[in-house]
Amino acid sequence: MVFVNNYSPEPEISEEELYGPEPYDLNFILPVPLVLSTDKLRLVPFIPCVDAAAYFEAVRGHETIYQFICVADKTAVVFAVIDTTRLDPKHPELEGSLAGIFGLLQTDKTNLVTEIGPAIVLPAFQKTHVASHAVGLLLKHILDIAPSGLGLRKVKWTAFLLNLPSNKLAQRMGFKFEGLIRWTCVIPRYWSTWVLPCGFVEPHLPTL
Repeated sequence: MVFVNNYSPEPEISEEELYGPEPYDLNFILPVPLVLSTDKLRLVPFIPCVDAAAYFEAVRGHETIYQFICVADKTAVVFAVIDTTRLDPKHPELEGSLAGIFGLLQTDKTNLVTEIGPAIVLPAFQKTHVASHAVGLLLKHILDIAPSGLGLRKVKWTAFLLNLPSNKLAQRMGFKFEGLIRWTCVIPRYWSTWVLPCGFVEPHLPTL
């Protein structure tokens, strides 16, 4: 039997590898606006070297915020949600406070369809104006005809059964229930109950 075991420690990750090159390439299939705003909120493209430090600082200790997030889409675009009604003395460059991240994924420019997600509101900003303003801005941008918007014809929202805030937000913002989606993604085995998007529960799903 012949084999080798050429172990070498992983090299230090450079800042460029951690946060991406400058300028950061959003690599989205459709045009990305510089800013979308209301009188209380601003959406700007999430740039890791600008927004990541404030984001990870805010979610530290609140990792359960990810319990319903399982979609990985390398074509997604993510926006930083800035609440302009609160200033953050630690990050004055934001001209407000980082309140969460919202994005677009599963975007199909041929069939003019996209999905809002991820939709993450940081704990300190939940049950405020943040979620409704963020979704409203995205809906207007998605559905408005170009050049003021993307001119798409359908926006999807996928949520797990137990994610009541997400389901309620979708209903409040005018989304209509269309049906159950099964076997959409694999969720971690450490969950006590397997939950599928849009309202179907299965006690024993296989994992990868």
